[in-house]
Amino acid sequence: MTLRTLLFAVLLLLPLPALAQTVQPITLELHTTSDDVEVAFTGLEFRVVKSSVESVSGAAQVLTKPLHVKKQSWDTTPITLRADLLVTATDAPIAVKFTRGCPGETRLILRAGGRVALDKTWGGAEIEKKPARAVKTTAVSKPKPVAEDRGPKDFLEPVRADKLLVAAPLPRRAFEPMVLAYHYGWYGRPDGLAKEWLHWNPQVADHASTNTPQLGWYDSADSKIVRQQIAWAQEAGIDGFILSWWTAWDRKVLVELLKQADAKRFAVSLYLETAANPADLHKQLLEIEAIAKEHPSFLRVEGRPVVFLYGRILYGLGHDGVREALKGTTIFTIGDAMETKTFSLLDGAGWYMALDVPDQQREQLVNLQRTARLNDKLVVASVAPGYDDTHIRSPGRVDQRLDGQFYESMWTAAKLADWVVITSWNEWHEGSEIEPSAEYGKKYLELTRKLADRWRK
Repeated sequence: MTLRTLLFAVLLLLPLPALAQTVQPITLELHTTSDDVEVAFTGLEFRVVKSSVESVSGAAQVLTKPLHVKKQSWDTTPITLRADLLVTATDAPIAVKFTRGCPGETRLILRAGGRVALDKTWGGAEIEKKPARAVKTTAVSKPKPVAEDRGPKDFLEPVRADKLLVAAPLPRRAFEPMVLAYHYGWYGRPDGLAKEWLHWNPQVADHASTNTPQLGWYDSADSKIVRQQIAWAQEAGIDGFILSWWTAWDRKVLVELLKQADAKRFAVSLYLETAANPADLHKQLLEIEAIAKEHPSFLRVEGRPVVFLYGRILYGLGHDGVREALKGTTIFTIGDAMETKTFSLLDGAGWYMALDVPDQQREQLVNLQRTARLNDKLVVASVAPGYDDTHIRSPGRVDQRLDGQFYESMWTAAKLADWVVITSWNEWHEGSEIEPSAEYGKKYLELTRKLADRWRK
C-alpha cells in the first residue's frame, strides 16, 4: 500500500465536524467616547442583521462598517452602536477581539436569550492618551510632540459559550437532497448533427481524451446517446445533469437533452461558463427562464430555475456587475467559490472541482457551510473520481483514482453539503468522467450508486 493510499484510507475513518451547525441570534450594545472602536470575534462567524448608531451631538462625524465606529481623531463625543447579529460557532474558543483608540472609555454588552452574556468596560484613567502638546523651541529646533500611551489598544476577552449560545436556534430553509453531475454536450462527429468532429477526433493520434468512451466517439445531440446517458445516470442514483453552456451548439444539445429528460423525469440545469458583461449575462438568464417555462424537467428550487455560474463570470463581472445582471430575473443562482460580498447576491455556492486532499476539502466545506448557514444559502459539494488533464495541458495535473478511494473520500466529506455535484459525467479531456469507459467499464456508476445512497441517509 502506497503512502497516499494509506492517507486516504485513514482519512475515511476520521470523524466529521459537527454537521448541525446552528445559527443563533445575539445583540450587541457598544457605548464609547473613543475615536475608534472595532469589535470582532474568535470562535464565531457572524452576520449583522440590523444596526444603528446614536450620538448625543450632531457634531460627531461617524464612519461605520459592521461593528466599527470611527470618528475624527480625538473626538470624544459619546456614541452608541446597537446591532442584531446572527452567529454560528467554530471549533475555536469564543472571545471578543476588541480594538479601541486610546482616548475615552468603551463599554460593550452582549445579550443572548434575554440575558447578559458579557458586560465589560475598557478605558478610563488607566488607558488614557492625551493629545500632543508643543514645547518651547529655539530657532533651529522643531516642535516635539509629548504624548503618553499607558495601555494597549487591542484586547481579547473570553466569553463563555454556555452564556452566549443560549437562544433558540433559528430555522433554516429545507433543501431537498440532490445528486447532480456536470455534463458536457460539446462532442460531435461528421455523421451526426454536428456534421464534423467536435472536441475529439479518433483519426488524430492524440485527440484530447484521457480514456475511451464505452459508447464510442459519439455526437452529443444523438438521441440514442442522450437516452442511454440518462438511463445510466438514473441507475447510478443521479437526479440530473448540469449542461455546460457556451455556444450555439450547446443549445442544439439542450433541445435533445430536455426532450429526453421530460420523458424520464430527469432534472436538467445549466452551467454558464462565459459572459462578456452584465448585459450579456442578463440576456442569457432571461433566455434560460423562457426555456425553463417550456420544460418540466428543468431543475427548480422554490419554483425558480436553477443555474450554476462559473467563477470566471463572477470574478470578471464583480459584485456590481453580477447584481446588475440578476435584476429582473427569477433565476436561483449557484456560484463557484467567490468573494463573500458577491456570495450575498446568490442563492448557493460550491466549487466546480475540489481536488485538495480530503481533510482540506472538509475544512473548505465547513467554512462554506458556516457562511451559508448565516445567510440561509444552499451548500454544494463537488466530488470527483480522479483527474488527468495531461492530454490537453503541459505539464498538466494527475490525481490518481486509487481504485475508487479518491472518489469515496470526497463523498465522505460531502456529508456536510445540501447537494452533491459530480465532476464529471463526461469531461473526457480531463479524465474526471464516471460515464462508462473501456478502461473502467461501469465501475464508477456502481460506486456512485453506493455512495449516493449512503450520502442520502
